[in-house]
Amino acid sequence: MNTRPLSADESQNLARLNSTGRPSVLLYLTRTGLEKSILDATEPMRKLLVGAKIHDFSRQEQGPEHKVVKDACFVHPDSSDETKVSLYRPKTKDGDPRFWFAGLPGYARPDDVLAVFVKDGMLHLLNLSQQRLAADDFSRFFLEGLERESRREANELLEKLRAIARRGAIRAVCEGDTAIGRSIETALGIQINSSRNPDYHGIELKSGRSPRMGGQENRANLFACVADWSLSTCKGSREILEKYGYRRGSDFKLYCTVSCSRANSQGLQLKLEEVRQLLREFHRDNPRGDVCIWPLPLLHERLSEKHKETFWIQARSLMRGRTEYFELQSVVHTTRPSHTQFDRLLDAGNITVDHLIKKKSSGSVVEKGPLFKIEKNRIAELFYGLPRKHALTGEN
Repeated sequence: MNTRPLSADESQNLARLNSTGRPSVLLYLTRTGLEKSILDATEPMRKLLVGAKIHDFSRQEQGPEHKVVKDACFVHPDSSDETKVSLYRPKTKDGDPRFWFAGLPGYARPDDVLAVFVKDGMLHLLNLSQQRLAADDFSRFFLEGLERESRREANELLEKLRAIARRGAIRAVCEGDTAIGRSIETALGIQINSSRNPDYHGIELKSGRSPRMGGQENRANLFACVADWSLSTCKGSREILEKYGYRRGSDFKLYCTVSCSRANSQGLQLKLEEVRQLLREFHRDNPRGDVCIWPLPLLHERLSEKHKETFWIQARSLMRGRTEYFELQSVVHTTRPSHTQFDRLLDAGNITVDHLIKKKSSGSVVEKGPLFKIEKNRIAELFYGLPRKHALTGEN
């Protein structure tokens, strides 16, 4: 993929676009690409198209007869013009995904950097090299509109949570650690599912009980991610359980927290290897051996998928007889996680991994994780920008 360092003006323009909360992909134009009317659909571009439900190259057949044409838009300093984008896979070169914007040579020059983003279900192009977003009135108003749109779902969700809070404590729909999240999602009308996707129009919901008087802040789930068994010494959860599990009553299981800071009671510990871009789990008796391995890019991908935008909801747990109720108190709104800070917090032991492996009476082995968790008082450090905290009862 062709890239180059951004100039100061291009960087400033990109920062302004990023501040709207709208994800974008950068195109680094070359003379060859402009002359041949060909742009490679890189992995970030393909993900943007799939995420916006515009196009999925993996489902497209090769050849010009299967070309797909969609509406698109050029954003100018003083206006916006509609155009078309062609999405296709040629019969040559293994059908590598390609795309092209009609009229692109009239909008940009070789070596320009363009930002591609989605608005109103259409791809939009913004020339970071030729515009000054802070000075151009149209661009400024256009981006302010983007910002309002990006916050629409968050504002809508916030008002729904406040309406639930005003009605009083909600009854738990089940028991256990997951009761609070399931109960709040049910109150919001969200169907419970096992999808890895965010819960509410792209916003992830993470609900936690407030600590009891004198209690400690507990941890919050970030995401679940299975190790790469092809890289790991142990080739599955069953093997990990057999080597490091313990018997508790009639159960044979491995329920434990593993961190980079120290070995746990089972002797398991994590090690972050930045140069190799790996997170290793090992046993203290064999520091150079591997129990299992996660590639850091995989963990970064999971983090970005799950927490592009997140509401961290805090609620007070109340017992009425044998039934638990939840009184919604506050929410912290975060956007855009930092991979650099994720690695730092992981290395410091503030982000940990929980194994929840158990052998059933039938002999089958199940694992509910591994779950990557963060200390609640460290959540703000994980994200770009200042997290916004909102009260759900009374005044803000």
